[in-house]
Amino acid sequence: MKRFFLWSLTLFSFVFGAGVCSGAAGGGIRLDKAAFMIDSGDKMKIRLAEAPAGGVQWTSSDEKVATVSRSGVVTGVSKGDAVITASAAGSKAECIVSVGYEGQNPILPPTWGLFIADGEPHVFDGRMYIFGSRDVTNGFLPNGERDFCSTDYHVIYSDDLIHWTDAGVSISIDSIPAEIRGNTRRLWAPDVFKSPTEKDKYYLLFCGNGQPVYIAEGTSPTGPFGNVRLVTLNGEPIPQIDPGVLVDDDGKVYLASPKFFICRLDPSDYSRVMPETCRDVTQYMPVGDEPFEGPSLRKRNGIYYYIYIQNKGNIERDGAVPTLMGYMTAENPLGPYTYRGVIVTNYDYPASGNIHGSIEPFDGQWYVSYHMPVSELGLTRAACLDRIEFDDDGTIRRAEPTSSGVKGCFVPGERIRSSSGVVYSGGRNDRRLVTRREPTANPYVFRYVGYPYTFYNELGQWIGYRFMDFSPEISTVGMSVCTEASGGSLEIRRGSADGELIAAVDLPNTDGEWKKVEAPASVTRDGKDAFYIFLKTKPGSGDVRVDWLEFGARR
Repeated sequence: MKRFFLWSLTLFSFVFGAGVCSGAAGGGIRLDKAAFMIDSGDKMKIRLAEAPAGGVQWTSSDEKVATVSRSGVVTGVSKGDAVITASAAGSKAECIVSVGYEGQNPILPPTWGLFIADGEPHVFDGRMYIFGSRDVTNGFLPNGERDFCSTDYHVIYSDDLIHWTDAGVSISIDSIPAEIRGNTRRLWAPDVFKSPTEKDKYYLLFCGNGQPVYIAEGTSPTGPFGNVRLVTLNGEPIPQIDPGVLVDDDGKVYLASPKFFICRLDPSDYSRVMPETCRDVTQYMPVGDEPFEGPSLRKRNGIYYYIYIQNKGNIERDGAVPTLMGYMTAENPLGPYTYRGVIVTNYDYPASGNIHGSIEPFDGQWYVSYHMPVSELGLTRAACLDRIEFDDDGTIRRAEPTSSGVKGCFVPGERIRSSSGVVYSGGRNDRRLVTRREPTANPYVFRYVGYPYTFYNELGQWIGYRFMDFSPEISTVGMSVCTEASGGSLEIRRGSADGELIAAVDLPNTDGEWKKVEAPASVTRDGKDAFYIFLKTKPGSGDVRVDWLEFGARR
């Protein structure tokens, strides 16, 4: 099949699959961001966090997408990606700019090659930050070792939850002194808190596969973090993972970790657990869907929330399937707690192995941060963000993973990526998401060259999307499809796979090329709803591939 790529490979001279580059180290150039999003006509300045003496030359890989001034101010021109390069004294640093990114889940463009899992969201000074593990392509490090996570953290942030910036590496495994590193080879789920007493002081609590909990510090939420040391209990390292932290209104700092406790940290430097404050909270957790990992702490309207990841069923009987984000509440941070239910789950999503995240308010609205697997890549997970609502008694209404993300729903004229589907007819065993990637000289590292696409190869298959703002003004649907024979057709239905028919799309033979097809669409009532793409008839040979779709309104 002839392959079509949304962006030219020649733009991307560095390896996305290995993680975006934030600049050279050791006397070279380091930028204050590794990637960012802007719209056409908008500007963003890239600042030099570190640079040699003398001038810096700025260039853009594609001035049809974005231009850059002599002072590093980037202007978005048209939809696409470009690489901005700063060069001086024989060294250089690069930054990706994505122009016109359609805000939806997952929240980051795949071309960044940045996969954030276990995301802890926090708002500092009106800006949302997400601190999480960084996954790599199919779990492979450049040396061929395979697992979740990697050897460094990246911090992403946003002022509107649509346009995100990658601040680059905040800390790497090499920052852990050798004498306390042990057998840690990858960095797992972190959390960050702002000092309640010191201005511009932030603490990073984190762990590795070697399981001790570490603490580091810095002057910015994005790092760099240093002065790494162990968090201790009675003078000994804590053999735990996934630290979660809360700064209470009175300035006291609490730590949660599986399996499963909560305690207070010594305010002298927060590296010592106060043993007299430790409380075991497993007694409050239900035995059906067993507790697994990932505790996180929050407070809202005087109610304390202990968020944690539950297994789907009994671990010994059903295996490790930690795909439920559950929570408990209490009137005191140390408990006693009452189990309240599940916030969100990704159990039914293809290849889902786990979920992890937390909740956070932004501009008056609460959100849940979580990850979804990139089903074709196995040990690779992508950051997602959705709205959540509360009842008057503090109960969190159970959320559903959505395609549209923080916006709440798509609107006519908005391009919807087929890869943003959240419900598949084959459930957990479905494998119809295909990533666009190219190999590099390293067999374990890939270069990403566009959004994933989906395919249909059996009658009756469907993929569901949440949510669309349906309006009677909708009159057409356009889709980017790829086929190798004629005779195929797709249906778009509202509410469920057998719900109201919105459009029937006859598919021509596109000869293995991506082409846009259009069909009439009809909506009988207003409202926000899910929709489903359904394979009605198969083409004479081959499958049906779908890249994106958009609903059009009458003019």
